[in-house]
Amino acid sequence: MKTKIKLLALVMALLMVFSALVACDSGKEEETDDKQVENLGSSETETEVETEAKPEIAENDYGTEFYLSVLPDVNPMKYYWVEESDNDVMSEALFARQQKVLEYLGVEIMGSLAGNYQTYTEGFKTAVKNKDGSVDTLITHVDTGVSGLVTEAYLRSFDNMPGIDLEQDHWNASFMDALSIADKHYLGFSDFNILYTHVITFNKDMLDKYADALEVSVYDMVRDYTWTLDQMIELVNLVYIDTTSDGKTDDDTFGLVGMQWVPWIGFLHASNINLVDMDASGQYKVSVMNDLNKQKTSELVDKLTELSKSNSTYLDYMTAAGSTISLTSGRALMQLTPTIGIADFLDYDISFGVLPYPMWDEAQKDVGYRHLQWGGYLCIPNYLANENITGETLEVLSFYSKDVQTAFYEKLLGKQVADVPDDSQMLSIVWDTVCTDFGQTFSGECPGFLYMLPHVTWPESGQELASFVKQYESSANKSLSKFLKKMEKIGAN
Repeated sequence: MKTKIKLLALVMALLMVFSALVACDSGKEEETDDKQVENLGSSETETEVETEAKPEIAENDYGTEFYLSVLPDVNPMKYYWVEESDNDVMSEALFARQQKVLEYLGVEIMGSLAGNYQTYTEGFKTAVKNKDGSVDTLITHVDTGVSGLVTEAYLRSFDNMPGIDLEQDHWNASFMDALSIADKHYLGFSDFNILYTHVITFNKDMLDKYADALEVSVYDMVRDYTWTLDQMIELVNLVYIDTTSDGKTDDDTFGLVGMQWVPWIGFLHASNINLVDMDASGQYKVSVMNDLNKQKTSELVDKLTELSKSNSTYLDYMTAAGSTISLTSGRALMQLTPTIGIADFLDYDISFGVLPYPMWDEAQKDVGYRHLQWGGYLCIPNYLANENITGETLEVLSFYSKDVQTAFYEKLLGKQVADVPDDSQMLSIVWDTVCTDFGQTFSGECPGFLYMLPHVTWPESGQELASFVKQYESSANKSLSKFLKKMEKIGAN
């Protein structure tokens, strides 16, 4: 029998934060549950446990190893596999999951590094060609190399894999549907995947100094769906201190710091705009300047261009976020931060908070907050020595990943949920609103557009939105059309 758990108390949110990730389907708006944040604030608790839940596949003793290949650039090994537990909350959870798989299936999980983002597919392709069984599952980059793996037929579909049940809650069906090819799922996403997106971190002590300028707390803005881009910009522009009185330098104090590159792209999707959507005829087309998005995209570019020029922001274009000045300096109110980097703040004596990316406006409440996924996807080689072992191992790994997700949550905050209830709730909202974009994952088919937003809003780029679109849109749509034909061919096989 399955475990029945109903948790409404915020103190217990840690145990269920990853239980139902709601991804955004490319090209479709999904309704946001208005109770998403209300339930987290309830004081009622009801817990009923009958028996320990187990995967809905038979136990076995295969007596073999399962090789997981990880791309460290975006999927640090320490979040997926450990050789042994070292008493760290994350390593303990990972090692316990590996032991559960070993006990349930007689399969020992083995981890290996796949190389960097430019070379990681080479070893995988060689393994598939040689049928040497050295890779049972690869975790990809979010966009680099993914297109070739799919169109060159290196991947096995998740559909009809023995043991895998995509209808189970630990699989993110809508996320996978958004990236399906001819109705087949070549890219998997489950609770096994560690979520990697970007958030807004802020200095709590510094924000307290500006509390009188805010009608409500930033946490309440998020809960009330009034945390919008305009609100964020207004808050950022409250802060600028010219410390040296010699103009804007990295010795000053700013409202927003970070990298104006990958994190900046998130503002496009947070505004409910996708790079690529499928049109009425079933063709994938660049959608940032279609009839639905043209005005919003233009206004977004104008607002972010002005924000990047403001004295209140100190942004690096392509270097690591906070490489010059960061939240830890005590001279930044907010920073654009990858979720896997939040734990780095724990090494400093700073009280920090977490906020989701803002919505475009309050009318977006029906869609809600959106956060672009920047991790990778699970994929299965099209050569398998034993498909039962592969499918069942992936199912059991995904099933037993709740504790790992919980440990990851604790690692980021460095505290129990009860100690930081507001920030725990904000991370819950972030996780529940992670989405993907067909144009991001297969960005090689629409070159240039993935980095359109940071490029045209960077003051020194010298290129405006209209000229950028004119330069790239036609060729991108032609490439996407060719890609669609390749997809149809794969689907027919």
